Amino acid sequence: MQRCILVYNKDRDTITSAGAVKHIEEALKTLNYKVESIPFNREFLSLLRKDDLVFNYYTSTGLLQCLVPLILEWMGIPFTGSTADTQFLAMDKEYTSLVLKSYGIPVPPFSVITDIDKIGDIPPFPVIVKPALGGSSEGISDISVAENYKELKLALESLSSNKFTKILVSSFIGGEELTVGIIGKNTPTVIGILKTCIDAKQILTSKLKEVLDAYDERVVIYSESSYSKVVNVALNSYRILRCRGYARIDLRLNLEGIPYVIDVNTLPGLHPRYSYLPRMAEEYGLGYTGLIKAIVDSAFE
Repeated sequence: MQRCILVYNKDRDTITSAGAVKHIEEALKTLNYKVESIPFNREFLSLLRKDDLVFNYYTSTGLLQCLVPLILEWMGIPFTGSTADTQFLAMDKEYTSLVLKSYGIPVPPFSVITDIDKIGDIPPFPVIVKPALGGSSEGISDISVAENYKELKLALESLSSNKFTKILVSSFIGGEELTVGIIGKNTPTVIGILKTCIDAKQILTSKLKEVLDAYDERVVIYSESSYSKVVNVALNSYRILRCRGYARIDLRLNLEGIPYVIDVNTLPGLHPRYSYLPRMAEEYGLGYTGLIKAIVDSAFE
């Protein structure tokens, strides 16, 4: 029986992070692994063995998320999920957009601001203002969409006061918001697309994501006319960024049905009740344990 180390972030207490750990552990035991759940700390390295498999569930809103795969790559220990360079690239929305754009993937026009007193050129209004580094909708609030310079300044000042030093200002695509679940490495597969049930002019804020009781009413299965376009854009983005194991690609459809990539989540939530990917796995026929098995299998592809 192979030992599997489930590494997680003990400082993240959200249900989709901390609450998912026990469910992942149970699925791994069902797959006949001897599981040890260990938080990422100073003792983590001393507990690892060369013949371990590490299920990496260390999620963070900052670049520290890249540290676990970097260490595991250096030690030559197999692990689930994307490599450190892919995670770093995906967590920096500026670099992600530049790379995807260079390959012809539709991304909203954008500019980056590091000094809120020197705004410079920005895309035409309306724009969405968000941290360029990080994920989990961190820093995205009801004032993130700006219709004019006054609102832009307010959004910038809010992020700056919360210590965000690199800010992305991009065109706001006023259309349906979709999220695409993908698994695999050598032959990635889309296992589902969900549509966020919000108004076309709204955004999915971090506050709205915390309304877990409204989860079932917040998303529905997407199967409309732009389905094949969305699949192609999502799969190409996954391959270009060299995602591995699993990821979630977030997009917005404009009025012409063109899907624009707005975020790439290389370590999406795995809570069986409140995370998008497990819901997709259920609809696809994998089930939760099947999803965890697919993620584990990709570590050896």
